[in-house]
Amino acid sequence: MLLATGLMIAFVVSALVLRAIYPWASYLGLLDHPSDRRKIHSEATPLIGGIAIFCGFALCSLICLPWEPCLQCVVLGAAILTLVGILDDRFQLDHGLRFLAQITAALLLVHGADVRLDTLGNLFGLGEIQLSYFATPITVFAIVGVINAFNMIDGIDGLAAGLALIALAALLLMMPEGNGEMRLVLLAVIVAAVPYLTCNLQLCCCAGRKVFLGDAGSMLLGYIVVFALIHASQNQHAIRPVTALWLVAIPLMDTFSVMGRRALSGQSPFAADRGHLHHVLSRLLGSSRKALLPIMFGGVSLAALGLVGEILKLDEAIMFYGGVSVFGLFIWFQRSAQRLYVTIIRRRRRLAAEAA
Repeated sequence: MLLATGLMIAFVVSALVLRAIYPWASYLGLLDHPSDRRKIHSEATPLIGGIAIFCGFALCSLICLPWEPCLQCVVLGAAILTLVGILDDRFQLDHGLRFLAQITAALLLVHGADVRLDTLGNLFGLGEIQLSYFATPITVFAIVGVINAFNMIDGIDGLAAGLALIALAALLLMMPEGNGEMRLVLLAVIVAAVPYLTCNLQLCCCAGRKVFLGDAGSMLLGYIVVFALIHASQNQHAIRPVTALWLVAIPLMDTFSVMGRRALSGQSPFAADRGHLHHVLSRLLGSSRKALLPIMFGGVSLAALGLVGEILKLDEAIMFYGGVSVFGLFIWFQRSAQRLYVTIIRRRRRLAAEAA
């Protein structure tokens, strides 16, 4: 009964917040204008999806769960990131201010909620890696990294939210019996994201009311996902640390690939461009909607492989090096797809010139 009530609250609140804020988005300055070549939409679109998800998740947690220190810190960290994300969507904040907010939210998890990476498991096959004194800085680095991975991959409709929901759903499958509170937290985020996805993807009766996550939403989802992964692998021991990597493989691989390429070319790792996987596939397949499906399929497939490895208790080193191999294939595919697109464009131009 409590679970059903909580999920109803998360869904209804999220939907009502979307409906209430939508007409005011332009007055609040929370609009994404198609102002540069990276934008694939043609009209100014409200950046309110993250606000709705936070309100649904937070109110569900406040009403239906014991207000204990761990939950307090999770909700407070989420509130900080949502607020800073809203300000960033409105005023384009400096990277430093965003990092400060992300580090603050990460420290709330580490010191307030006691959620930290104490061990990385036997990643390299040389014995378990205990982090000891390095647990806090490495945990903060991991949290900030995943938050930014979801923020950077939020480039086409449904992608960041879809990949976040894949990770959360996979964790739900591995959640130990009797942990109803954590289960409700994860389900609340999933259910609160449904109204946003319905509007974002223009499903059902939401045609003409398109919204985006905004930085508030992408940072919020990244934060909840990384909290859930660390909590599941360290506090609950529901999964091993290496399995967590498989559940968020695509955001991590895309971020490492893009930032590495930018650094090697002498650019800032945070410089915006059209080199992300979703950009490459959108150009190759002709639309962002067509690009979404294979990426989501890849996310589900990699998460499923991670869960299979966890259930079968495959050696952690095998899973880690297998992940490294997948990353290599990811980079090869991304470069091959880009070269294929360039070849197709050149051929089309040559044929057009010959026809003329």
